[in-house]
Parts: sequence; C-alpha cells; structure tokens
Amino acid sequence: MTLLETLALVVFVLYVGTSLLLWYGTYRSPEHKAQQQFTNTPSVSVLLAARNEEQRLPACLTSLLQLDYPHDKLEVIVVNDRSTDRTKQIAEEFARRDKRMHVLSLAQRLPGMSGKASALCQGMRHARGEIILMTDADCIVPAHWARAMTARFAAEIGLVGGFTLLSPSPALRELVPASHRDHLFAKIQTLDWMYLLTVGVGAAGLGKPVSILGNNFGFRREAYEQVGGYEKLGFSIIEDFALMHKIANATRWRVSFPLAQDTAIFSFPTQTWREYLEQRRRWAAGGKEVGWFAKLLMLVAFCARLAVVLAAFFSPQVALLGLLALFLVDGLLLWRCANVLDYQALLKYFPLFEIYFLLYSLYLAATVLLPATVHWKGVRYRWNMWGRIKGVEE
Repeated sequence: MTLLETLALVVFVLYVGTSLLLWYGTYRSPEHKAQQQFTNTPSVSVLLAARNEEQRLPACLTSLLQLDYPHDKLEVIVVNDRSTDRTKQIAEEFARRDKRMHVLSLAQRLPGMSGKASALCQGMRHARGEIILMTDADCIVPAHWARAMTARFAAEIGLVGGFTLLSPSPALRELVPASHRDHLFAKIQTLDWMYLLTVGVGAAGLGKPVSILGNNFGFRREAYEQVGGYEKLGFSIIEDFALMHKIANATRWRVSFPLAQDTAIFSFPTQTWREYLEQRRRWAAGGKEVGWFAKLLMLVAFCARLAVVLAAFFSPQVALLGLLALFLVDGLLLWRCANVLDYQALLKYFPLFEIYFLLYSLYLAATVLLPATVHWKGVRYRWNMWGRIKGVEE
C-alpha cells in the first residue's frame, strides 16, 4: 500500500469515526419536554427582523398569528429594518388586525453590528417576554411551534434550537402559498439542511454545541441579559451562533438542540443558482467565526471528500471504498433525522444529495480558507485571511 493510499484511508477512518460519534450524540440530545419547570405559562415574544420581504412576509405573519399559545402571553414584534418595498405597510396591516403584533421601524444600523444583529438588538429593547423566539420573514411556523419550543426549556436550559426544513410538512402545506413549487432542488437542499442540523444536534448532545439556525431558536431573557445582549457580542454576521456560544461558555445555562418534529418549521428555499451560491458563500464566510470544534468537523468533512476525488487518480479502489464510507455514515445520520421528523420519503434523493454535497463542499472551501466578500440585504461584508471582518459597506 502506498503512502497516498494510507493517508486517504486514515482520512476516511477519521470521518467515519467522527460521524458515528455525532450519530451517538443525537441520542444524548435531550428530547424531553419541560413545561413543568415553569410555575406559570411563561410570556413569549416572537422577534422577526425583516428587510425587503414583501413577497414572503404575509405567509409568515399569517402563521405567527395562528400560534395556539395563550393570547395574553404572546407578542409578535416585526422589526422593519429600513425596507424600501412594502414590508412596513404589510406588517402594519397585520398589526391593525391583531393587537399581539407590533411593528418597529428602524432608521439606522447600530455602529459595530451587522444589519440583522442591529435589528434584533433594537427589537429586544421592546420585547417583554420571559422566552424570546426567533424566526425569519421567509419562514412559516406550525400552530404548536411556540408551545413546543417553550416546552424544551428545562430548568438548566438557556437556549433551544429547532430544525428548519425547505420542503413543507403536511401540517404546514396548507399555509404555503400555492405559487410555491416543492421542486427537486428544494428536496436536495432539505436533505442538506437535515444533515447539517443533525450534525449540530449530535455535537450539542456531546456537550459541544456548534450551530443553530437563526430562523428557528429561542432563549431565556435572563440568559440574554447575563451576556449583555447583542451589544456585547461584537461584530458578527452569524449573530445566532455568537449568542449561542456566549451563553454556552460564559454562563451556567446549557444549550439544547433536540431532534424533534414539533419544533421544526418551514423556510422557502433559494430559487436561483445565484441566490443559492450567495447564501452558501455567506454561510461559508460565517464559518470563519465558529469555534475550534466546528472548524475541526468542517475540516474532516472537507478532507474526506477531497480524498475521494484525489484517490480516483491514484487508486480507484481506495476512492470507491471512501465513497462507500461516506454514503454509509452520511446515510446513517440522515436516516436518524428523517425517521424522527417523518421525512423518510426524501431519502430516495440521497444519492443525488451526496453528489451535490461533494461538489459544493469543494467549491466553497476557498471561502472558508481565504479572504471572502459576500453580499446580503444590500450590504457588502469583507473578511481577511484570519477570519476577521475588515469592511462593511452599505
């Protein structure tokens, strides 16, 4: 056996071992409900930052006003972040129909903060809930979402993450506009999100939370105030991760990321390749800011896929073995997730997902490793070689 073959096999073994460890972690992640930890039903504030979201916002707000949480314990705050379309008017129309909804229109971005972090920070100054739930304007939540998320706050839990899926579940399908098509690319993207979020669940179960999605998570106001809120986090384009990391490492509170069907929500998938690649470039650039454990997982995953490609040139047998290993452990993680979320029907697209995952992992590696520039909501962010932000231009 040559040195290159040995190195490739070592990488495959490391990837399989890491994946099995994460799979084990998904069984250690708390799935219990903890509503009994509250003496009374806690008050909940749903915070929604929106900038130029006139197309998706109505469906989102409709779903939020259908939440079956006690009316006197729920408020929805829409933070209109300097929109130039009809976002403000749409939000105000919904607010006139239901007194639980409030609209806050911003005039400027707070200095030293990204656009979304600034919007959420200003929104938090008006929120009154004991539990704060976050979602985005391009998402649709089931009626039980607020109850299910709140129920996960056991006595020691300060922050809870939930799943976001790009193919609507039967419970959400009637809320999705008829114009939306659940096309093949959306299904493959859903498998991608399921895989990445299952990795997050496994890491959290091992006591090393590495990620949550900013469009589906919640936290205790007490935990937020203990870390000084968004003002004290410093500049970050992944403000959700920064908050999670701070709460997990600077307070007594624990982070919970359960693999649970009732906390899952729907988000509209990207519709064009340009939109998709920009989203993934933004994610990859955000990967510069994550902790060492998350970076280690990304490095192992990248090296495993790179080893498959390179091995095809010097040892097709080793490449085939590596590809089989990737299929088995990736399939195991997705099978675990699909069974819990009742998304088994998507597993028939798994081979296409593996090809897609291999290609985009290699394509976006440069964004993580090299200086990067991404555009988001009319703002241009630039990072240097060491993952530090060096420019924000509006």
